[in-house]
Amino acid sequence: MAGTVFRVQSHKFSQDNIQTTLVCSKCDEIFSKDFLLDLEGQTIEFKCPVCGAPGEADLPYKSAAEREEFEEDFEDIEEEEGGEEFEEDY
Repeated sequence: MAGTVFRVQSHKFSQDNIQTTLVCSKCDEIFSKDFLLDLEGQTIEFKCPVCGAPGEADLPYKSAAEREEFEEDFEDIEEEEGGEEFEEDY
């Protein structure tokens, strides 16, 4: 992999993914890219969508507070659904 580094300028965790704003160290362009939540904390290799240079980015971890808030929200959803599986009658 080339020596290009994509610096994470900002990020936001959603329920399904990590929304990032990155800066390419080769062309200095700013771009947005979404990554699967499962890739949290990993170094990811991909090409710059602006200049095409191959490089890598270190994806952030959720903070302990963000992780705790997500778990509380998930528990609330389970309680609202009564812990039962959804069934449809056709």
